[in-house]
Amino acid sequence: MRLKINNFAKIKDADIIIDGITVIAGENDTGKSTVGKILFSLFNALSNIDEKIFEERLKEIENTNKIIIQNNIPDTDLPRYMVSHSALSATKRISILIRHEIATKGNITDDILWEIVEKTIKSWWKSTESEEYIDSSDTIEEVYKNTNEVLNLPEERIVLEIVTRYFNRVFHGQTESLLTHESGDSTLELEIKGKKEKLLFQNNYCREFIDNVKILHKAIYIDNPFVIDELSRYRYGDMSPMNELLVELLNSKSKDGVLDGVIETVRAKEKLNDLYEALQSVVDGELLVNQNDEEYYLKNSDFDEPISIHNLSTGMKSFVILKMLLEKGCLKDKDVVILDEPEIHLHPQWQIAYAELIVLLQKYFELSVVVTTHSPYFVDAINLFSCKYGTDHKVNYYLSSNNDNAVTMECVTDKIDLIYKKMASPIQMLDTLRYELNNN
Repeated sequence: MRLKINNFAKIKDADIIIDGITVIAGENDTGKSTVGKILFSLFNALSNIDEKIFEERLKEIENTNKIIIQNNIPDTDLPRYMVSHSALSATKRISILIRHEIATKGNITDDILWEIVEKTIKSWWKSTESEEYIDSSDTIEEVYKNTNEVLNLPEERIVLEIVTRYFNRVFHGQTESLLTHESGDSTLELEIKGKKEKLLFQNNYCREFIDNVKILHKAIYIDNPFVIDELSRYRYGDMSPMNELLVELLNSKSKDGVLDGVIETVRAKEKLNDLYEALQSVVDGELLVNQNDEEYYLKNSDFDEPISIHNLSTGMKSFVILKMLLEKGCLKDKDVVILDEPEIHLHPQWQIAYAELIVLLQKYFELSVVVTTHSPYFVDAINLFSCKYGTDHKVNYYLSSNNDNAVTMECVTDKIDLIYKKMASPIQMLDTLRYELNNN
């Protein structure tokens, strides 16, 4: 997989290979997080896009047809709320029949659509127990026209709107170049197995979308261990799209029966003995959810009572997130995992342990992992562990730089010493200061 970025946000130019583990190192404000957010937006806006659009069409059909039918309700002795519920049932019946027709035949003709609408409306009309006969032909015509219009909205226009909304939400309405001296469109190109997907942005709107890739997998973005504190009080819209998806995954299956997800969990544990051994060395214990207060706890034999995840250290929470994703079966082969500066809340020893986990995750799940960092410990650990586990040929390194507010990214896979040199400069400054103090 390859991602090309041109004049997008702070990034002037980037050509990044994403195959196995991609490490993007650099100082603050050099566009490292932007790469991860672009990948997250691309995958989650466009994965299974055909199914998403079809579901949105049916949802719109149900909502608008319900209003049409309610506006044409005849006089009846039934309570208003019962008639309203009955109207909703009629619109859902139309959606079900449309879904069945398309699922079995691949499309739906105008004649079949008219037949579905006509039979459904007439059947609903009789159920209202109206005291007088009222011709339903106008309602049938209106519902048919509305349904047909929604089904025939150009798919490419819908995709452009979905992509625009998703990217603007992730980037807070700033998808075009932030470089005042640069002109031209903002473009993104994602290449997977020789097929390309290209997006062109103008004035924060996706104006062109060339789709030759069918994205089937998701991208998970992790940048904030504190998100785990929000699992029991999460409300949609309060978080970024990245954290919303992460919380949704972490909360999955938490209220289901005892057998739900058991195969995925056992399969993960059987498959990943090395990984679980490394993970348990840091997070020793079982994660539980209290059904009464919907709080998560870590049960550990060293403590008399389970520990609320709110009381875990920030570094521990980073490992708990990975543990929960694994045990809930949320990580699938070919998924994309984006880790934005994971070392921030980890001391050097745990940075090394976390790096080993990343290498093992990528190896066993064939994930595409993108890691942004400014820690020499972390880069060195990924380098060494990938050699240990025989995956060093699937690790690529990039050094991001900001020159005159224009970010560029250089591939340094064959010269990662440039990363160490860049990151070691603060240590050299301290050594110089120490030398000066000792000789004064």
